[in-house]
Amino acid sequence: MAKLTTKKGLNNITTTCKNCDYSFEGNFCNNCGQTANTHDINFHEILHEIQHSILHIDKGILFTTKELFKRPGNSIREYIFGKRVKHFKPFAYILLLSTIYALLSKFSDKTTDIDQMILGYNNGSNTVLKGKEDLIVDVLHWMQQHYAYTTLLLIPIISLASYLSFFKTKYNYFQHLILNTFIAGQKTAIFLLMLPIVYFIKDNDLNDSIDTFKVYLGIFLTFLTYYQFFDSTKPVKRIFLTVLTYIVMVILIFVIVLIFGILIKLI
Repeated sequence: MAKLTTKKGLNNITTTCKNCDYSFEGNFCNNCGQTANTHDINFHEILHEIQHSILHIDKGILFTTKELFKRPGNSIREYIFGKRVKHFKPFAYILLLSTIYALLSKFSDKTTDIDQMILGYNNGSNTVLKGKEDLIVDVLHWMQQHYAYTTLLLIPIISLASYLSFFKTKYNYFQHLILNTFIAGQKTAIFLLMLPIVYFIKDNDLNDSIDTFKVYLGIFLTFLTYYQFFDSTKPVKRIFLTVLTYIVMVILIFVIVLIFGILIKLI
C-alpha cells in the first residue's frame, strides 16, 4: 500500500496520493481526485462521514430547489454549461422528490396527477383493447404504483418534444433531457409543498379545483423555465415553440400508445 508522504517546499506541500501514488500539491489529487486528507477508519471518522453526507445532501437539495424557484431557466442553463458543484444531480433530485411525493400521497389517500391519467386510460383501454385488458391493467398498475419510475419514463418523451421544437437553438437531446428533468423536479417540489394543505381538504369539488390549478401551474412553470432558458430566441418565438412542444409531446404519446395497442393486439 502506498504511504502518504509530504515534502515541504518554500511555499507549498507536495503529497503522494494513497490511491494512485501521484505526487501533487493542494487538497485533492490532480490525477484521480482523491482528497489529501485521508484518515484512519474509526468511530469518529464514520460519524464525521455521516454528518458530512447528510449536510451535503441537504445543502444540495435546498440550493437546487431555491434556484429552481428563483431563476429556473437561468440556473439550468448554467448547470448545463458547467456550473454544477452546488447543485443536486438532476436525476437523483427528481427520483428522490417524486418518491417522497408518491409515498406521502399514498399515506394521505390522495391520488397523484399521474394516477388520474392512468385511471382514465385504463378505463378507455378496457373497451378499445378487448381480450388484452389484463396485460394493459398490469402495466398501468405498475406505473401507478411506481410514480417515481413513471415520472422518469415520461421525461425522455417530453425531452424529445422540446428537442424537436427548439431544434434551431443547437442544444442536443441530452441537454434537453437535463432541462426537463429539472423542470419535473421543480414541479414535484411545489406539489410536495401543497400536500399538507390538500391533506386537510375534504371537499371533492375543491380538490378537483386544486388538481386543475396544479395542471395550469405546471404548464406555467414550463413556460417560465423555457422562456428563461432559451434566452437567445426572440420572446414571441419562445412562447410559440413552447406551445409547439406540448403539441408534439401529445402526438408522441398518442403514437406510442397506438403502437403499444397494435402490438398487444398482435400478440
